[in-house]
Amino acid sequence: MAVKTRGLIVSLIAIAVALLGWQLWRLRAPAAPAATGQDAAATQEQSAVPVKPADTPSKIEPIRSDYRNPQLAELKSRADAGDSRASCQLGMELLRCTDVSPAEQVLASAEENSRPDLPPEQRAYMTKLEDRARQMINECRNAPTDSWKQGNHYLRQAALAGEPEAMYRYARGDSVLVDYTHMNSPEFDRWRAEAGNMLQLSFEAGYLPSVFDLMVGYSDNSSPLTGLIANDPTKARAMRLLISRLAGKPADRPESRYANLEPAATALASQWQRDYFPTVKPPLQKMPRLMPAGFASLYADENNEPACTQ
Repeated sequence: MAVKTRGLIVSLIAIAVALLGWQLWRLRAPAAPAATGQDAAATQEQSAVPVKPADTPSKIEPIRSDYRNPQLAELKSRADAGDSRASCQLGMELLRCTDVSPAEQVLASAEENSRPDLPPEQRAYMTKLEDRARQMINECRNAPTDSWKQGNHYLRQAALAGEPEAMYRYARGDSVLVDYTHMNSPEFDRWRAEAGNMLQLSFEAGYLPSVFDLMVGYSDNSSPLTGLIANDPTKARAMRLLISRLAGKPADRPESRYANLEPAATALASQWQRDYFPTVKPPLQKMPRLMPAGFASLYADENNEPACTQ
């Protein structure tokens, strides 16, 4: 019962946030003109060649701010000295404290969740959730007032330095899409220019979670990120085949309309596995999926490693 309750909570939150963000992004994003055959070919050729993220400064200057939390102050010192892993950790810690409303909502429901008629396992799970919510709120009391701006700054700094998890989290929108209130900011416009290429670079660095997002990105335009990636049924199928290979499971049959793409997709999946995931030994026991830092503080399993520490 506890597992089902936890899964339901996470699924409902994720679906609601994703739908809201996508609708807001569509209202803001300019409509793309229909591509001709020549345009489509040019787009595919361009997307195949990694490009330098837009407006990349030669050196990102550290943010001037006093940190009351000694742990964050130590991370900031290392990040400003060029430690990309520390920069990623600091960015995610700051972004975790950008929006504590999920934790506040958990505590607001504490009385209802303590009802004596609740099954013991459900009550135990909700008690654990409330403890996590209190801890998150307490830890975020000493966060800088501009946690979002600084979090975005340090996460992007780590991504530009080539930190695979940072590239993935930045591309996915863990900063600019954290609560969908920053979509009229220069940081959001910069993210739109950089996200697609950053996700590709994370994939080429062998970072497994990026495979799922690229598979969806090549398939449809159902989210702000996937809307930035040109649809490509061959690459979408190759990603699905790659996931099956890494999981050690047979792939589902392709749709009949795409059956003629199977040889090219199979060859591409083999190439990607050889080039980017040579050390991954199938079958993987668990395909990694990452939650945004705030949700992870509440809903991630105990054995989930903190962001940017692996």
